[in-house]
Amino acid sequence: MTAHSASGPVHTRVDLHLHSRASTDTGSWFVSRAGSPESQTEPAAAYASAKARGMDFVTLTDHNTIDGALEIAHHPDVLIGVEVTTRFPEDGVPLHVLVWGVDESRWADMDRLRGNLHELLAYLDAAHLPCALAHPLHRVGDRLTADHLERCLLLFGLWEGINGSRPRIGNEVAARLARSAHPDLLTRLAEKHGIPPRAGGRPALVGGSDDHGSFDIACAWTEMPVAGTPADVLEHLRAGRVCPGGANGSAEALAHSVGALATSALIERGILQVPGPMRAVLGDVLDRTIVPATATATATRSSDASVAAEVMAGVRRDRRLIRRFRRLAKAPESRGRSHARIRLATGWIHQEMARRVWAGARGSSGIGGRAEAAVGALLAAAPYLLASRYVTSEERFARSVDEAFFGPSSEPADPVRAVMLTDTFSQVNGVAGTMRRLAAHIDARPSCGLRVITCEGTGDAPPGRVDLAPLARLTIPGYDDRALRPGVPSLIDLLDAVRGAEADVVHAATPGPMGIAGLAIARALGVPFVATYHTEFARYAHEITGDRLAGELVGRAMAWFYSQAERVYVPSATVADELVRGGLPESRLVRFGRGVDLDLFGPDRETRRMRMRMRSGRRTVVLYVGRLSREKGLDVIAEAMRRASSARGDLELCVVGEGPARAEFAAHLRGVRHRFLGALSGADLAAAYAGSDIFLFPSATETYGQVVVEAAASGLPRIVSDRGAARDHVRHADTGLVVPAGDAAAFARAVLLLADDRRLRHDIGRRALEDARELPGWPAVFDGLIASYRVAASPEGGHAMSRRVAA
Repeated sequence: MTAHSASGPVHTRVDLHLHSRASTDTGSWFVSRAGSPESQTEPAAAYASAKARGMDFVTLTDHNTIDGALEIAHHPDVLIGVEVTTRFPEDGVPLHVLVWGVDESRWADMDRLRGNLHELLAYLDAAHLPCALAHPLHRVGDRLTADHLERCLLLFGLWEGINGSRPRIGNEVAARLARSAHPDLLTRLAEKHGIPPRAGGRPALVGGSDDHGSFDIACAWTEMPVAGTPADVLEHLRAGRVCPGGANGSAEALAHSVGALATSALIERGILQVPGPMRAVLGDVLDRTIVPATATATATRSSDASVAAEVMAGVRRDRRLIRRFRRLAKAPESRGRSHARIRLATGWIHQEMARRVWAGARGSSGIGGRAEAAVGALLAAAPYLLASRYVTSEERFARSVDEAFFGPSSEPADPVRAVMLTDTFSQVNGVAGTMRRLAAHIDARPSCGLRVITCEGTGDAPPGRVDLAPLARLTIPGYDDRALRPGVPSLIDLLDAVRGAEADVVHAATPGPMGIAGLAIARALGVPFVATYHTEFARYAHEITGDRLAGELVGRAMAWFYSQAERVYVPSATVADELVRGGLPESRLVRFGRGVDLDLFGPDRETRRMRMRMRSGRRTVVLYVGRLSREKGLDVIAEAMRRASSARGDLELCVVGEGPARAEFAAHLRGVRHRFLGALSGADLAAAYAGSDIFLFPSATETYGQVVVEAAASGLPRIVSDRGAARDHVRHADTGLVVPAGDAAAFARAVLLLADDRRLRHDIGRRALEDARELPGWPAVFDGLIASYRVAASPEGGHAMSRRVAA
């Protein structure tokens, strides 16, 4: 709007880039094939919105037509504009050019000449029509180069410096290019390209919303000295007395525009049926009237709309949603209000559809209903995924242009930004423990560039961690543990979190719902996807179910998941060897070990309180620390302790941990002296290690064996299996004992050997402690992980697939 001072108005505003329903020559094959315009906004509605949002003059710049502008030309404050698709005659690379002050005769001439950029510009000069290069860094034909932009500096006296639908960095680089065009540079470019500068100086900058969905009208504009008539506006444009203002675009805004266009087209064709009570609400959200579908269309589609209709009807039952929507409705009309309402609506639909896939719901419990719900959930998320990929590509191109023109930045490089996605965080297992330590490390170093994202719905996430609300929780088949039920994330919420972190790398700590969703988002954004191999899921499946086929199916699924990762982080050499034997290229494996906290663990950490919990009298304490589940070899522990206890009556087993097999384990231990201490952490866990005499750990499925390292740091002699990565930390008869996996008798003999010889226990424990003191601490491990992302994010860091995805 015209700003005023005490003495009167000081400037005029106009949104110089705005589309209406008349804009049908989009250049998009998909939109053209759909027979849909690239905007659903009626010209009169565009005019009213622009005026309501403070614009002093209004123009429509539809693609290759002035029909929309002519519909509102009777208003005295309207300029007739057009966005012309033209081409460099040398190579056919297309550009979009904004032109104002057009009439029907001039547009007929321009339409005839627009196949040749130079002929078009010569005509505009002769007709004294001001024009501007629209969204300079937008690759209309995907072949725009620095060479083309150099020629544009010579050819255009106006550049669009703020385009309300383009990302911030693209606008900033375009403005920087225009401002860099000092006379010496223009002279050199004129000699290089043989083109005299048309404007005689650096381009002036204009702004416009480039709105296609009615939500962003007047979000960006051009300011100029006070203009009383459209002729005054044109004169200010010709003289370059202009500057841009307003907001940049975003992936969310683009998603809403694309989604609204698609929804409107589906409704118009009767493909999408909207229940009567919801038409007014949906029309309010989309800022247009929803016309009821024909009876024929309704009859044709009714059988296909059961789940969709049930979901739409659910809107009226969700009082929390209604309250939130009503609060937004009371806010002043604005761009932010429009997008907040659409985000609320689409997010709710996506979540409801996804819940029906994973958790089941009335009307969607069958295979057909779940399939329909899955399609609905994906359709709700698709505009966000596609828009984010497009914007990320535009941002990447803008950075390349900036470097091509101005060279690499001399400022210190920012840390590569990454997100770590995990399905487990608060539970009792090694992965969760590592993730908690990583989150604490990030909290202490908030500028490190890494963020942990979980899906537990606690609503309490400290700095460095984002916790999403789960749509549903999955029960792992055959694994009866309610504490370990991974949350299924909303794709839209997770995308928001990844985009909000400005992630250069997406890292999946686990191959569950979070990891799979992370893979989809990394592919959508065109950023590298990496994953950590923490757990032998295939072997776990076989151990838990006893079914070889189940193990093979899980193994194939895991092989596919990790084959999608540009880099696979492995905790040990044993795991690396197994993955290479399974077909994963060794070049894609990266070592990501674990640390040990020597300030926490040590032989002197025993406490009187813990000693009283662990032993009665002068007994020899055998300690197990770990998850209580079948794959950990609990049956081997029970049988080994039964055999050893029959030879020595002073043995006592102490068990630290929780899990689904606790009751089964307790039953196996009947007749064996034992104590369950529950899950311990921190000083209590350190005291349990320090108060024990022997550490027994027969698991054959470990990928690292963190508890084996912690036992060493506590000066304990350790007995481990010869299968799995736990054995990597033990030298037989030197820092522990390594015995055949699953051989309860061998484990019993090892327990008796250490129980009978106190000096042997002491010597082995001392050497284990010396080894532990050579291991890195957690800060060094995590700093190394964060540093590795720079390689992963580089063009050479991934394999060929990742570079094709990012292209």
